[in-house]
Amino acid sequence: MRLLLLLLLSCVVFLAAGVGEEERLRLREKVREMFYHAYDGYMTHAFPHDELRPLSLSYTDSLVELGNAIQPTREGYSGVALTLIDALDTLAVMGNASEFARGVRWIGQHVSFDLDVDVSLFETNIRVLGGLLSAHMLAAGEVPGAAHVVVPAYDGALLRLATQLGDRFLSAFEPGVATGACSRLPRAFVNLRGGVPRTEKQEQCTAGAGTLLLEMGTLSRLTGNASYEKAAMCALRLLWGKRSHLDLLGNSIDASTGAWRNAAAGIGAGSDSFYEYLLKGYLVFGHPELFTMWNASYIAVRTHLLRGGWYGEAHMSKGGLASTTLVDSLAAFWPALQVIARLSHS
Repeated sequence: MRLLLLLLLSCVVFLAAGVGEEERLRLREKVREMFYHAYDGYMTHAFPHDELRPLSLSYTDSLVELGNAIQPTREGYSGVALTLIDALDTLAVMGNASEFARGVRWIGQHVSFDLDVDVSLFETNIRVLGGLLSAHMLAAGEVPGAAHVVVPAYDGALLRLATQLGDRFLSAFEPGVATGACSRLPRAFVNLRGGVPRTEKQEQCTAGAGTLLLEMGTLSRLTGNASYEKAAMCALRLLWGKRSHLDLLGNSIDASTGAWRNAAAGIGAGSDSFYEYLLKGYLVFGHPELFTMWNASYIAVRTHLLRGGWYGEAHMSKGGLASTTLVDSLAAFWPALQVIARLSHS
């Protein structure tokens, strides 16, 4: 899933930019060089921990830190090879079938989520669940045109891990969400053993609650269990129901009360992938309501947040751009999303 979107995005960006063949090949090799510099460094100095500390050539087990955890639960946690899971589909894109197969087999044999730790629902979804699902689809031969990276004798181990993780995610939602209950946004943190998270943080950014569908929906389609997709769609619907009369959403919300904590609307940090998942969710799953949400939110962004060629922030209910335009690096996805939107309309 993520691989197909990545390939589509790569193609449209090059087409839109009019990059010549010689320059395209040069850039491709530069990207390959950069990837292996980072990947080899991680495998040499940090694997099987979560991430590399490049200056000290050491490691950090960072999954429990992500999402601005106030008091990370480090006791008993020594990592889940986070960087390797996140890099598996990139190894496949690079055409490195042997290293991809080695990573798939290692993850399937050594990673467990039976851990009494609290993790960010959003961060663990996009990095771990997404990595497991895309690698499973590639290893199992479910991605057209990727037969060269199919892993011989692969037994579906990554899908089993993804299912275990998805089941743990459901504890962040209200009881009964799988059977239609939908009145509360998911907690920002989830305990991987299903207990109540030690982290009492209730504030959830818009992207955090609205960036679950691609992974959890794909898990539902692969397993035949609709619970994961229902939970993710519930979160999206509740979030969309909190929009202002301008069709804008704020930056962060209290997951327990549904009250906005930060009413600043924008397309950068805290909001970015909410928009991305509306459009891509529609393209992947075909839910008409996702296109309705995307179209309304896109019009609202263009109407209220655009100043000249730049996007800023505005109060979600009052409108009116801030006096200075904030250029946020996490908003860099927006032009490519516009290209995908234009092609999908065509």
